[in-house]
Amino acid sequence: MSIVTITRGPGSGGRSLAEQLAVRLGYSSLTNREVVDACAVKYNIMPDELVAKLEEVPGLWQRLTMTHNRYLTYLQASAIEAVKRDNVIYHGLAGQLFLAGIPHVLKIRLETPLDGRVETVMRRFDKDRDAALKYILEADERRSRWVKLLYGETWQDPSLYDMSFSLHNMSMDSIIEIVCLTLQRDEYLSTEASQKRLQNLSLECEVKAALASDDHLWKQHITVMAVGDIVTLRGSVKNEKMRDAAVAIASQVKGVSRCVSTMSVLSEPLSGRSPWPS
Repeated sequence: MSIVTITRGPGSGGRSLAEQLAVRLGYSSLTNREVVDACAVKYNIMPDELVAKLEEVPGLWQRLTMTHNRYLTYLQASAIEAVKRDNVIYHGLAGQLFLAGIPHVLKIRLETPLDGRVETVMRRFDKDRDAALKYILEADERRSRWVKLLYGETWQDPSLYDMSFSLHNMSMDSIIEIVCLTLQRDEYLSTEASQKRLQNLSLECEVKAALASDDHLWKQHITVMAVGDIVTLRGSVKNEKMRDAAVAIASQVKGVSRCVSTMSVLSEPLSGRSPWPS
């Protein structure tokens, strides 16, 4: 029982690889759009609004805004919720980053010759060659800036993946054979320990998403750590009322039995003043 993530650019054959692997292994195949739709329903966001915000990358010298991070928190929680049952192939946004540190996740990067990608995009989106090439180059640049701003990494960094394949010289059948053999190795089998790590990560993300859903708390600098069903909140908030609210919200998340706070309070409200932002 394992999880596979596939990272690829537009028109690179990632969907075909995911679907063929799913048939061969008896796994389910999960697309980015399916995760986005589930995320939109859960957090009451229009799917197109969520996609637009995720595709809206700041300029070269800017940083991702708190709004970007809010939507990414929702998406990560939804993605992990969808894959934690195991036997899943996720070919969607940032799978290799969302699931970093989980031992039974095999993270794959797939490269395809540019000419082949252009042909695929031309067919899929009914574009001419110049428009298809522009679409691919812009999408690749947007992804590179997005990952760099959020994680300080380039999405092409080989250390983010367990395996990288190129369709320049290798067939899809050969890639599938190698992946299937790799998944039989002990290091990619789901164990009790690796499942606990995934469950902890899932609960952390659910709590982060719950805090992000609160209009007063979503801009506060709060980190979450889960061990089993106990959650610890760290970081800082503006005042005691916000701290208490964060603990109350985290405590109500399904799966949390106890919430511990080590958050610091930046300032005390003036007497007679409301502690909540206006």
